[in-house]
Amino acid sequence: MGFFTDSLGRQTVAQKPNAPILGWALFGAASFMALEERNRERLRLASSVCLGVWAALEVISGQSGFRRSSGALTLSWLLRKVR
Repeated sequence: MGFFTDSLGRQTVAQKPNAPILGWALFGAASFMALEERNRERLRLASSVCLGVWAALEVISGQSGFRRSSGALTLSWLLRKVR
């Protein structure tokens, strides 16, 4: 199994987006359009939560080393951002 392939030899870098990553993108885009700061902050938080869920899922069940590493790096970045 290579860094970019799963146990069956299939390339796993680019895959169809799942719900958490779509939520991250949609909430993130909506935060730019929100008129009130309170709403912008709530949408940014929802976006970050979705990204954290995606990252945790990739660390736990990512199909390749690349995807697990991407999840771990994203989780570490989010945790540093919280401090």
